Amino acid sequence: AEQAGPTGQSGQAQTPAAPKPAQPVQRVTTTVVVHGEVKDDYLPEAVTVGTLDGATLAETPLSATVVTRDLLTDQDARLLSDVVKNDASIGEDYAPVGYYGDYEIRGFTIDLATGLQINGMTIAGEQDVPLENKERVEFLKGIAGIESGVASGGGLINYVTKRPIAVKAVDMGTDHRGSSFGAVDLGYLFGKQKQVGARANLAGEKIESYVNDANGWRAMGAGAADWKISPKTILKGDFEYQHKVERSVCGYQLLGGTAVPDLSQVHPSTMLGEQSWSKPNTFDTINTGSRLDYDLPHAWQAFAAVSYSHSLIDDNVVYAYGCYNETECNSGTAPYPWFFAPDGTYDIYDYRNPGELRIDAQAEALATGHVKTGAVTHDLAGGGELFLRSVQQPSSSVYFDVGSENIYQPIAPVDLASAEVPQLSAGPRILYEDNHQAAAVLQDRVHIPGRIQLLAGGRFDSVRDHNYVGTNPSGDPNFTEKTVWLPQYAATYNPIDNLTLYGNYGVLLSLGPQAPFWAGGYYLSPFFTRQAEVGAKFEPSQRILLTTALFRMRAPFFYPEDLGIGADCFGNETTSDNHLCFESKGRETHDGIEVNAEGKAASWLRLTASAAVIRALSDQTGTPAYDNKQVLNVPHLRTALFADLALPHAHGLHLMPGWGYTGRKEATRDDVVSVPSYNIFNLGARYTPGGESGRVTLRLYADNITDKRYWKDTGASYGDTFIHLGAPTTVRLSAHYTF
Repeated sequence: AEQAGPTGQSGQAQTPAAPKPAQPVQRVTTTVVVHGEVKDDYLPEAVTVGTLDGATLAETPLSATVVTRDLLTDQDARLLSDVVKNDASIGEDYAPVGYYGDYEIRGFTIDLATGLQINGMTIAGEQDVPLENKERVEFLKGIAGIESGVASGGGLINYVTKRPIAVKAVDMGTDHRGSSFGAVDLGYLFGKQKQVGARANLAGEKIESYVNDANGWRAMGAGAADWKISPKTILKGDFEYQHKVERSVCGYQLLGGTAVPDLSQVHPSTMLGEQSWSKPNTFDTINTGSRLDYDLPHAWQAFAAVSYSHSLIDDNVVYAYGCYNETECNSGTAPYPWFFAPDGTYDIYDYRNPGELRIDAQAEALATGHVKTGAVTHDLAGGGELFLRSVQQPSSSVYFDVGSENIYQPIAPVDLASAEVPQLSAGPRILYEDNHQAAAVLQDRVHIPGRIQLLAGGRFDSVRDHNYVGTNPSGDPNFTEKTVWLPQYAATYNPIDNLTLYGNYGVLLSLGPQAPFWAGGYYLSPFFTRQAEVGAKFEPSQRILLTTALFRMRAPFFYPEDLGIGADCFGNETTSDNHLCFESKGRETHDGIEVNAEGKAASWLRLTASAAVIRALSDQTGTPAYDNKQVLNVPHLRTALFADLALPHAHGLHLMPGWGYTGRKEATRDDVVSVPSYNIFNLGARYTPGGESGRVTLRLYADNITDKRYWKDTGASYGDTFIHLGAPTTVRLSAHYTF
């Protein structure tokens, strides 16, 4: 065969010519423009939460949705309550204006101690996590996989932070009430090979609330850094701090425990018990973490991660609660004192609990890799985790009765100096709760012929939870020390490349809830939640993902049981009228179906849409009136839709309509009282002069454009039930500029 010579021609090599004298080379300046693919849809490629081995969202055998950065920006989201409305399986459980919120997934309340994460690491959930430095928010629905530990069974919410890139951007915003917002996003890559990156996000906001006297402000700062130490090693770190000051808004209670206040006579702008001397809440939160990834031989990988979350709160509110001071509330058999009076009268208290400190700290290490045995491949994952949860609060709070008001009448000012001793203050801070967990994690994802995967895993968890306040009904201290095996099994089948069918089964241990103060404030024992789920994920193109899931979940049922006069919660004889005891009796079973769509449905349409139908029934409770009844705050049907439509013949202009429906919610455990269903319509527009490559983007977005008045939730807090009014129309204007 002929060989090519130095000249590139076949045949014999030619004799090289004599070298020519060197000529001066003129300097040439070249501008290189690199065009990257811009993701212009609402569909992420991966999900962090719920997977140990980096499986994609389309192939993960569980139900999960992701709200991307584009969607967060288009909806002008500031709080988690702005984000959860994108998934019909998620709702607010107890989320007052000016306070941190609690949420429910598939009808189960999230445990704030363990139900929220940043980059897969648990944080103290008693905070409003800033969104300015977040790339996406992930919702895992149902039992949260073997990496979640002792947590609530409903699911997890995980924030994923922005990583360093070369970026310089400014955001500004306002609304029709006069709020103002500003943020900067700065990122830079260093080194000859761009092996070091840093990114900073700064933001400030003046909050003009729709509720009277509930205004506030916040400031946040966040930093992220990545360092590619070697081709095999990368170190990542994140830090964020937020300071927020805002007055908290109380929820309503049922009138006499049997009626919902008249929607036509109450207003979202009303702050119950409003007093000029009331102090605002102050929140100082820190979340930080780092992770080291290392590539091992034979295509194995390992990582080690640590995190620390710190939430410090001065909790202050003029608290609207019950009607202990009304004669009619302290007679008869109905539990009136724990509700507003039948005529709308309620008591108000000066409540101050400064220095509430909650700390979550976590460390974990994990190795993943592949082992091939004949035609079968094993994706293995294994490691360990340590978790610490500490809660410190004042030994006694200020809870002083300052009078009564009525929801249908103007609020009268109260002279605080004449109503109480000026020196009244909370007690010193003490340790309320100390929780330690140590766990070993194992998982094997088996690929067998026929496009089938089998997943078997589990978590061997040792938990020690010591609660130093209150005693349980037996009179013993609230100490829990358990070692449990929490299994999870799943199977997937891919009949074609873009279709995944799956099923899973899992068991999760959760810490028992705390009883209301009027029942003793004790903690109940830990409990198990069990789940079985089947689902399908279809990706008709690389732009949109369609999913559905059918599930059954079962957990104990908690409620205040009427023991009758003669006995208290501890089994002692008593003549007290307080004969309600917070108990765990029977069970609640949640059966449901979810349908989701995320991504780009057409060249002119991108959307996120979901619907959830849930039947959540309590049974075997020991109280016949509660058996076979829908659980509090869980609608039978909820839908969510948000779309982005590119308008023809209007380059750079997009219309963004949204709609959500929430069915009737029960407000009492016997389903006698409920709040009505409602539709919420939203509408926005986005304009980028010059098209998608433009530097400036303007957004106008309006929530609740019909100004619908509605009750947004009927959730329980420490056993007490509250109902909160939804927000009226809010119009926001924002601008984004990239340098």
